[in-house]
Amino acid sequence: MTTAPTLARRTRLDVPLLVAGSAAFSISTLFSSMKPVLIARFIEQADYSPGLAGLAAAMPFIGGACSSLLLPWALRRFSAGAAIMGFGLGLTIAEAGNAVWFASAPLLLLGQFVAGLCGGFLMGMVSQLIATSSRSEESFGIVDTAGVLMMSLMIASVGAAVEGSGLRGGFLAAAALCLAFAMAMILCRNALPAAPRHDNDEQRVPLRIGWRGFVVIAAGVVFVTFSGLGFAFMVTAARSLGFSYEDASFAIGIILFLSATGCLAGGWCAARFGPRSSLLAACALCALGWHVALTTGSQTVFLFALAPAIFALQFCFPILLALTGPLDEEGRLAAIAAPLIVSGFAWAAILAGIIVERWGLAALPSATGIGMIVCAGLVLAGTREPRAP
Repeated sequence: MTTAPTLARRTRLDVPLLVAGSAAFSISTLFSSMKPVLIARFIEQADYSPGLAGLAAAMPFIGGACSSLLLPWALRRFSAGAAIMGFGLGLTIAEAGNAVWFASAPLLLLGQFVAGLCGGFLMGMVSQLIATSSRSEESFGIVDTAGVLMMSLMIASVGAAVEGSGLRGGFLAAAALCLAFAMAMILCRNALPAAPRHDNDEQRVPLRIGWRGFVVIAAGVVFVTFSGLGFAFMVTAARSLGFSYEDASFAIGIILFLSATGCLAGGWCAARFGPRSSLLAACALCALGWHVALTTGSQTVFLFALAPAIFALQFCFPILLALTGPLDEEGRLAAIAAPLIVSGFAWAAILAGIIVERWGLAALPSATGIGMIVCAGLVLAGTREPRAP
């Protein structure tokens, strides 16, 4: 029998956790917001090749992926307050440093990596707390929605900064945003719930993932990677259609703002129709949207086609994170999965740069379609009902 206090715990949302989660997820989406603008600007201003530009924009996500390997150790060693202050400050300093040494590729790559490492720690730590809280599915949807809503503002802000002051202006704008997000997390750090701590179990995190957890994470990485191919070069594609940086960033920012509804819609559809059919529909919608957007010669059609393509990405992310929750009651799998899934943006930028350098923008729709087929196969495997004994 369910008691009244238990029911209250199940229906209560943890506001400080939602604030911290929204800030951490916004840091991740900041890297995504900067990526298409930076790739185009690296090529034009710093004379980077498309492959090197893609790698430079991908380094924050590579740093985030590496943070997932260190998270079990970090979660044991640092309290939430210490982690927020240390990694938040490190993130801000790294982005400010990028504004100084962007002309030096080795220093820029290092600065981008450190920024991603700090952001990955913050995102993973908060994801563990959300995964072990009540109403985790709804909480993931809310913080992801907040991150995407901020993303629409950030891509317009970074685009305007790059338009006015080049790469230096873009990185300074990013540093200011990182400082604001870090301050929001610092203000609510003392009210965050305590994470479960089992030191002996933490050492066995890789052994607890299991095949289903591995497949779910792989599906997320593949989806973000191949849905992100077009995302990496959407500003470049917009520029080829006659958009200015500011106009492209503003229009794309509006689409991102509207696509934030996909985060909440994903949670609702997963509950109503199940995660399998919801994710499969998103794969088809994503492939179709990017195909139209990257093959049209019309500015209007380009913007209309971006909407379903970007919506599908926001739709899937909270579903994939929520799928990891039941696989580990202590939330460690979600902590590892969050930065790993987001790392798909890194592989997207690198892979897109290689594809564009070798075959041009016209090859991206076909590559996206192939990736969506692979992702659909992983979804079918990862959501298959276990056989009855």
